[in-house]
Amino acid sequence: MKFNSINLFSYLIFLLPIALVSGPLIPELIIFFCNIFFLFKVFQEKNYSHFKNDFFKIFLFFWLILNISALLSDDILYSLKYSFFYIRFGIFVLTINYLIENNKNFIRNFYIIFLLTLSLILFDSYFQYIFDFNIFGFERYNDYMVSGFFDDELILGTYLMRFSPLLIALYVYLHFKKNRKVNSYLFYIAIIFPMIFLSGQRTPFFLSIIFLISTFIILRLDKKKILCLFFSFIIIFGNILVDNKVYSGKGTGYKNRMIADIIYNHRKITENQKKEIENYKYMQFIFISPGHNSLWLTALKLYKEKKLFGHGPNTFRKKCTTFAKKSEFGCSTHPHSYIFQILAEIGLIGALFYLFLYFYIIKKIFNFYLSLSRNSKLNYYPSVNMLLYLSFLINFLPFIPSGNFFNNHQNIMIFLPIGFLVYFLRNKKND
Repeated sequence: MKFNSINLFSYLIFLLPIALVSGPLIPELIIFFCNIFFLFKVFQEKNYSHFKNDFFKIFLFFWLILNISALLSDDILYSLKYSFFYIRFGIFVLTINYLIENNKNFIRNFYIIFLLTLSLILFDSYFQYIFDFNIFGFERYNDYMVSGFFDDELILGTYLMRFSPLLIALYVYLHFKKNRKVNSYLFYIAIIFPMIFLSGQRTPFFLSIIFLISTFIILRLDKKKILCLFFSFIIIFGNILVDNKVYSGKGTGYKNRMIADIIYNHRKITENQKKEIENYKYMQFIFISPGHNSLWLTALKLYKEKKLFGHGPNTFRKKCTTFAKKSEFGCSTHPHSYIFQILAEIGLIGALFYLFLYFYIIKKIFNFYLSLSRNSKLNYYPSVNMLLYLSFLINFLPFIPSGNFFNNHQNIMIFLPIGFLVYFLRNKKND
């Protein structure tokens, strides 16, 4: 195979999943150089059709909302830093689509390297779970959380959850293209699903249950899938039953972390928290934890101050001190929920866009499912697109804990699968 610029930048994308383990710098550099390459090629070839697709039109509209919100912020330059450069993620999606269209082996090679990357991460994580340190000597963070290569960054569950739909979608696509049976992906589900649990990250685990059930519906449940589920649940519930004690100093075991801790959160609310948040009595139900509730109530208070366009992108950390002290969990770098962050920082316009797009994708998934159910044989095109749409749907599920909406690390994990989705949608007739 002749090595050219297309191949060079393709390999940079191939290395992106493993680069995410190193932190934000290398992935950002990869995106920057790949985006520059894409824009150069577009203008060199004078082929502007890459910008003429539904995704980029919707993205540009949202980007416009972000920048209007930033311009109306009390700290314009600070907000613009996050809103203006958010365009890089939209261009990144188009870059992936361009590379796939111009490199016939892109999907296959990406899948192979992606599979090897996830295999290495899973091997290291199980190694750390068994021996309390990973292959680089990183010690387990505590007795109920495995982090593997991520060390003190507790995002292993998030990483696996966000990339699982892409792995399975590409597997289905490649195997259907060659008329192979679609079953061996069950092995990866059987080892990824328990590791999300063992990571101790509750939100990714519960989201993975939704994804797992949805995947088996899309790909049609059979005896092998039931066996895969059974194997996964043996590992999970085995840990819950055995890991039943309270560990000194570092917290509690999996049973307490993943079940009891959530059930009894309503007992943890302090008198200081009740006094700090006005009208606390109207928020009697503790969604996730007292800390999350305090943050979400702060976000709602900020929303009431500037309802239409909010306080500006990524300004929650600067504005939350008005209503709550950091010591009482009402103030942080972000409110740990996409919908509440959007309400506080981008306002009603941003929230309406978020909800409209969310229900639009639900409609698309429903249409694909109807198309799938009309055929007795499994069809790869609606199956692959449903899995990738499902990735977006689960990642942006309202009213669950999440990371910072403007965090580059999380956005890369979100927009990478969208790049493949845009390609499949644009090339369904020629694929």
